[in-house]
Amino acid sequence: MTNSKNITTKKSNQELITTNQADIICEKLAQGITLSEILEGKQYDFSLMKFWNYLKKNPDLDSKITEARKIGVQTLIDKLLQVFQYQEVENPNQILWIREKTKFITFLANKLTDLYSDNKPIKQNIDTKMTISWEEPNDLIDVSGDITDIPPDNKD
Repeated sequence: MTNSKNITTKKSNQELITTNQADIICEKLAQGITLSEILEGKQYDFSLMKFWNYLKKNPDLDSKITEARKIGVQTLIDKLLQVFQYQEVENPNQILWIREKTKFITFLANKLTDLYSDNKPIKQNIDTKMTISWEEPNDLIDVSGDITDIPPDNKD
């Protein structure tokens, strides 16, 4: 039998991503590039899964990335508007492809940001206070007894 040794490695205290790298990723997301496209190159030392796990542990960076993705969707919508406005498309297949792409991006925009959504949250100022006050005793009517017990007025 061979004796096997346990090999353990100490976890590094170094952050997974630097502030500069996070800023570059946010900039690319805002340009409309997907996160998987950004991380598929070998310029970063981490995978997409490690990045998602890191975001779960860092809510500040997570909100920054989410905001950059929202801007990226808006950028894609702006690019599609430019295609519709300035580019002449003669091939019917291209027209169908652009239409489907537009529907998909509009769907994403509705889910990510309320800028392009019909279901915008409505902020209402509703006063939820309840005020209870007691009137003077002679203004109150006693309704504890039966109303038929009250004798009619005598008019003689």
